[in-house]
Amino acid sequence: MIYLSLLMAIRFLGLFIVMPVLALYAMHLSKATPFSVGVAIGAYALSQMFLQIPFGKLADKYNKKTILIFGLFLLLLGSLVCAFADNIYTLIFGRLLQGAGAIGGVVLAYMAELSDEENRAKIFARMGQFIALSFAISMILGPTIGTKYGVDKLFLLTAFLAFISILIAYFKVPNPPKITHHTSTKTSLKEILKNKELTKLFFSGFMQKGLMSVFFLLIPLIFTKIFGWEKSELWKVYIPALIFGFFALPLGAILAEKKGKGKFVFILSASAITLALLLFLIGVKSSSSITALIGVIVFFFGFNMLEPVLQSFVSKVALAHQKATALSTSNTIQYLGIFLGGAVAGWFLKHNLLNEFLIIAILIGVFWIFVLTKMKDIKKFKVVIYEKWDRDFIEELKENKKVYDFYEKEGKLIVRYL
Repeated sequence: MIYLSLLMAIRFLGLFIVMPVLALYAMHLSKATPFSVGVAIGAYALSQMFLQIPFGKLADKYNKKTILIFGLFLLLLGSLVCAFADNIYTLIFGRLLQGAGAIGGVVLAYMAELSDEENRAKIFARMGQFIALSFAISMILGPTIGTKYGVDKLFLLTAFLAFISILIAYFKVPNPPKITHHTSTKTSLKEILKNKELTKLFFSGFMQKGLMSVFFLLIPLIFTKIFGWEKSELWKVYIPALIFGFFALPLGAILAEKKGKGKFVFILSASAITLALLLFLIGVKSSSSITALIGVIVFFFGFNMLEPVLQSFVSKVALAHQKATALSTSNTIQYLGIFLGGAVAGWFLKHNLLNEFLIIAILIGVFWIFVLTKMKDIKKFKVVIYEKWDRDFIEELKENKKVYDFYEKEGKLIVRYL
């Protein structure tokens, strides 16, 4: 399991590492506009959005390890295209190709199959911490390497990390166990979206990742264009954000998983992110870089608090036969948020409507908090493993209202009771 978490962390590090400086780099490419730069930032999320569920279906039909390696190869190829792009359209194409390896849902479903019910939340939380840590590291390495050696070198580094990930997937990741579902073998997207608790989690992922894209577009542009900072000074923004975000990682996991305060973590995260937008607006209107800096710190605190628990909660709420589809759907919606965040913010910037955009984003953030107040706290399930059973027992479980779901794994029947 540690290798799958490491694989995800390395993959996201490769994608995240260009984000802090991509906007400034892309603006100097031929034919670039604020809108096209916003599209370039979110382009990889667009292909991820469309290909998450198809990749999930391929992984269910064919060998998961093969699908993982193929997806990582596309990341490697796209990174090379970006590294040698000399105009904004080639960069956008490369970013689309980077995102075409939509293996996020495959890895999550893989981990769900390899893990036990009692340890799954801990494993997902650890994976979220790995991703959030890679996100934090990218905020240091991105501006440092990008400023000194060029953003094209960051894309080459991403290609190298993709190659390392391919080696990890091939040599270290085990084959998944055999899972049999006795209730249902097919899951429709309509069935997934009917689950109100899942849709609240999906919306949270959409908002969290969408506003991440927004902040990565706005931070370098606003601090250099409005506040007059040099590109080499952006570390003064990202280092404090890294420090506070680092403390948020275990805090979110402990409160949600150990203390059973998942709803509180979601609301606190949404509130912090919305507050960050407000501080950013105040900072821009008053030309106060300190206020905007505090806003960035508050944003990354809220972002990192949610990151370790979001997919874990999707896995908990989804029924046994829904997990792969639910996790792929969650990823799809998050990548939709990343794309729209960058594209919409870029459109508003193109028309000199930054303040109006921030006001709209704040109002949507308030709506997000309101939605989460209606969220149910997810209680810990009682998990029972049966070594022996018969068909009559299966039918009894189907009729038992205290049974949340059940499935067969490696010859054992695993039941989750409410």
